[in-house]
Amino acid sequence: MLSFLVGSPAPSWYDLKDIFEDYRSVAVYVDGRGNIEMIKVSSLDDCFLPTSVLVNPTYLKKLKPYYIKLPNFVVFPIFSLKILRKMIEMKYWRAIEYYSGNEFIGGWVLYDCKNCEEKQMLHLQVTANSEEELYLKHLSIYNS
Repeated sequence: MLSFLVGSPAPSWYDLKDIFEDYRSVAVYVDGRGNIEMIKVSSLDDCFLPTSVLVNPTYLKKLKPYYIKLPNFVVFPIFSLKILRKMIEMKYWRAIEYYSGNEFIGGWVLYDCKNCEEKQMLHLQVTANSEEELYLKHLSIYNS
């Protein structure tokens, strides 16, 4: 049903919000040209697997999370173990870490937040020139 979106340029965040209003959890991933490559949806309640729409960070070498809808969380990828660990020291922040053997390959940082669509969108748009700048930008969004 949603396959018509795959391969097409990603519509605006707000258009995707309308398209996916009937789904509880959604993640849309785009390629380097901004075309939709992957869509993951879930209608399962949070008690089963609230992050079932998130992919292993190895996929994020070629894809970028463009739209994420998780009703009780804000989530974003992090590729620095140092920054990830620093973030989860804060109350209500958690992480999903991925390793290849003993090597950290990336993770997802998430925190509790109900109906935080604007914060979710801003976290996915963060760019930074240093790990410290990345940390401060995410922290600023959280505190806004």
